[in-house]
Amino acid sequence: MKLVVQDAPALKSAVDAIVCLVEEGQFEVKNDGLHLKAMDPSQISMVSFTMPKAVFVEYHLPEERKIGVDISQLSNVLARGKKGEKAELGVEEGRLVVKFFGEKHKRTFKIPLIETGDRVQREPKIEFQNFAKIKADAIKETLKDAKLISSHVRLQLTPEQFIVDVRGENGDVRAEFDKGSGEVIELNTTTAAKATFPLQYLEDMVKATGPNSIVTINLETDRPLKLEYDIDGTKVIYYLAPRIETD
Repeated sequence: MKLVVQDAPALKSAVDAIVCLVEEGQFEVKNDGLHLKAMDPSQISMVSFTMPKAVFVEYHLPEERKIGVDISQLSNVLARGKKGEKAELGVEEGRLVVKFFGEKHKRTFKIPLIETGDRVQREPKIEFQNFAKIKADAIKETLKDAKLISSHVRLQLTPEQFIVDVRGENGDVRAEFDKGSGEVIELNTTTAAKATFPLQYLEDMVKATGPNSIVTINLETDRPLKLEYDIDGTKVIYYLAPRIETD
């Protein structure tokens, strides 16, 4: 197995989308690319990661395989990749081999593979009819505001607005983004939808976004949230269970 990425920091950015929720996981290395589906330890969120073959400048795979790794350790190793270096992934004697190399130098790290079980997580089967495409920076700033008030946020979609509504002992904060505004790229609803979610998980989910990232938020009333975006060709999808409220 030999998988090569042109820009080492880009691989780190992609893996950061996993490590924000999952400490260890099992990559499925398939003919069409690198895949991972995993639940976080609390079992209330899930990440689905797809790094297609086209992202790699070299993709040699004699046979499809599964690789269990400590995602935190992998992220720390990938952080050593420098701009201008390529990154190569391979497997050797029960270890994941990570190589960084330029024109006249090469560094090699070897990480022990781990057993994670063969159970493959399945994505929730929910038919989403309401979604908004929002600039990632707008969401990040709004969550910073919300953190001053409460540990939970209520997300709402109406035909004309995306709304973040927060109420807590320290006060209230409400952010409204109108359809057609600079922050809202697209908004589509069949009916109004709202649900409440833990703020920390939402912060973690958008942490790996870049300055130009667009986040798609799929929302149904009191149903799990589906949040998705791309990182340099890598597709990341998150699911997050809601907090059911009685009011």
